Amino acid sequence: MKSAEDKIRALINEANIETGSGADERTLADALSALEKLRQKRLTRSQQNVWRIIMKSPIVKLAVAAAIIIVAAVGIHQLGGSTPAIADIVKPFLTARTATFKVTISGQNVPFQEYDSMFMEPCRLRYTQPEGGIVIIDLEKGKGKFITLLPQLKQAVVLEVINVPEDPGTLNFFQEIRRRILKAQPLNDENVEFLGEQQVDGQLAIGYHIKKPSLDGVVWANSETKMPVRVEVREDPMIITMSNIVFNVELDEALFSQEIPPDYSVTAYRKDMSEPTEEDFIESFKIWAEYMDGNFPPKMDRSALDEFRKRQKEKMKDEKITEPSKVIDGVVRLQQVIIDMVHGFPFVESLPADSDWHYVGKDVKFGDARTPIFWYRPKGSANYHVIYGDLSVKDVSPENLPK
Repeated sequence: MKSAEDKIRALINEANIETGSGADERTLADALSALEKLRQKRLTRSQQNVWRIIMKSPIVKLAVAAAIIIVAAVGIHQLGGSTPAIADIVKPFLTARTATFKVTISGQNVPFQEYDSMFMEPCRLRYTQPEGGIVIIDLEKGKGKFITLLPQLKQAVVLEVINVPEDPGTLNFFQEIRRRILKAQPLNDENVEFLGEQQVDGQLAIGYHIKKPSLDGVVWANSETKMPVRVEVREDPMIITMSNIVFNVELDEALFSQEIPPDYSVTAYRKDMSEPTEEDFIESFKIWAEYMDGNFPPKMDRSALDEFRKRQKEKMKDEKITEPSKVIDGVVRLQQVIIDMVHGFPFVESLPADSDWHYVGKDVKFGDARTPIFWYRPKGSANYHVIYGDLSVKDVSPENLPK
């Protein structure tokens, strides 16, 4: 029989904390996995890996798939000048109060994913998994919540978001379809092929194949009603399909309620959705150094984040904490730290190509006021901003930059 210490070490090893784009759902699920293992001595494999349940309907993957589907819808709208039926096809997206649809993700070496979705104005969305997991999103006036409910385990993860952009974008992809269509300008496009008529999902439909460098997608609409019935997008290696689309269906508002049943255990996190600034970028370095023994990232890419995760897991094991509640508290706190830390690093990705940024912080210790770790040229500036090891910032002319 395993000792309590062995069980805790195994628990920490399986707390697969990840960071970066697409990791929020996996990160939030880790604490649930830990909690479930501590509460029950004998679990099935699916119960032991709660994160797998959530990952079969991850919000971020939904957003990626939705973004591709949105581009398809916009591309069709932009063809309004060349094909009269196009305007009729996109109109339901602009006027619908509610909608239901199914999203399917498949492809070679891609785990099959399928979930039913519901949309309700102004910005509410609900995803349901075949296994019973439910994700409910409600975003309005710059804030909102993502709630994942796991009825079979009576557990909930609450992600409270602040500073949500005025246009929530792919956080609610039905709303994003509407926004993109409204902003699109009509134009002729030679990269769209009319596919004629064929049977699609049991009905006669007309199709359009959009072929562009960044998109390979097909949209089908009922031949008579011009209502969209199916969108197929190939994003190698994935094939994303939006089907069973029904607009203005009667939906009970209770379906979008974010009230958590009283007998559920709850793990709560927060996330800032604002565009990261230089100050946020510096704060990310500060958090990193605090948790990595005064060191800075070895390089600015996602592999460095794997090193951060690995080091924190090692620290948790070295602390030899065996009391279940303290272990869970530690996992939850660490995951919140990771969410906070990764907020600032995308600042680098937002810099224009001519910013000429450089990162040299690999061997610099936090507090070193003389050694730079990062510099870049802000937009419209002749000089550079140089960030030093004590995280101070100076304005430096090009000829005085570090060599």
